[in-house]
Amino acid sequence: MFERWLRKAGASVFFLGYLPASGTVCSAAVSVLLWILHETTHLFQVSSEPVFYWLACVVVIAVSFFLASGSRELFGKEDSGKIVIDEAAGQLITFMFVPITLRTLIAGFFLFRFFDIVKIFPIYYMEDLDDGVGVTMDDVAAGIYANVSLFVLLITYHAIKVHL
Repeated sequence: MFERWLRKAGASVFFLGYLPASGTVCSAAVSVLLWILHETTHLFQVSSEPVFYWLACVVVIAVSFFLASGSRELFGKEDSGKIVIDEAAGQLITFMFVPITLRTLIAGFFLFRFFDIVKIFPIYYMEDLDDGVGVTMDDVAAGIYANVSLFVLLITYHAIKVHL
């Protein structure tokens, strides 16, 4: 019984998945957490080694695979909206190798939510993968699209800024 409760707590990221607009709430919580970590530790500074961030992404993705598997037994449906750990994984990927600022966090949040909701090719097809992998990989792919888009925005912004 405790194991079931623990899996629900993990898959819903401490029950954020039970709130309305749970994916958006979880993505916002991850962005706020990144801002707090950026402001209080050296781990997410641009000059520090990205290994801690990369490791956090890998761990959250692996945990998401595990916790999202068997979601029908846990939540009553295959890809329940209560499972938001996959959103946490995708939102983390959005900021991989990106300098953390308030502007990049806001832009990355909106980009990730856009790609997660719209699910452009091939994101939509990732959901067809088996069990927890399918639940997680569409958000990982949305995070990759958001990351690349954020880099394009940053490069464009800096190119325009230099020429002004």
